[in-house]
Amino acid sequence: MSTLNSISTNYYRLKTISCSSGATKLATGAKNNYYKVLSLESERVGFDEIKKAYRSLALRHHPDACPASRKEVSTKMFLELHRAYETLSDPVLRRRYDNEMMRMDGIGRVAVRSDFSRDVWEEQLRSFVRLHQYIQQASQGH
Repeated sequence: MSTLNSISTNYYRLKTISCSSGATKLATGAKNNYYKVLSLESERVGFDEIKKAYRSLALRHHPDACPASRKEVSTKMFLELHRAYETLSDPVLRRRYDNEMMRMDGIGRVAVRSDFSRDVWEEQLRSFVRLHQYIQQASQGH
């Protein structure tokens, strides 16, 4: 039975979604809109457009390709570009980011209203159902 508890505990750790951690990161860490960081005119862009924008700006702001006098500013911009690209190029992270951005007020603070979209809650519920089924099967020896 301890193996079953260990499996369910490890599965739960991997699948847990913190409702506040992402919003806190956005409110304190991500000062800029990632779409604007990548100079994208719309939030309705595909992966190819995100990749193209990232490559273009990354080449321009890469710390090794800039004058020594701009190295610090260039490094910060390059890191922000990389964070934006990592977030927007991953469908799961992008959906979570978009949901969190909808909850922000105009100056980067989390708005009072803090509900997640229906699809986030439904995905969490499906994860719990899968975990429950997995635990039941494991306890029955299947």
